[in-house]
Amino acid sequence: MQGAVCETIGLLGENPRHPGLRVHKVRGISEDVWEAYVDRKNRLTFHYEDGVIVLRNHCSHEIIDHGKV
Repeated sequence: MQGAVCETIGLLGENPRHPGLRVHKVRGISEDVWEAYVDRKNRLTFHYEDGVIVLRNHCSHEIIDHGKV
């Protein structure tokens, strides 16, 4: 999993709009929290701060669906 997360972080840094990342805002969260796909079951959450990507969590999709990002 560590390698997949590192690869996702690299892609996110190079091109946050890379189609394989499927980046989108997390629904149901009042903050501007975004998620990128690591794989089918795992996500990487982040937000933007002064134009910089700030990583928040690596978690399963189930956790995001329950608003625990």
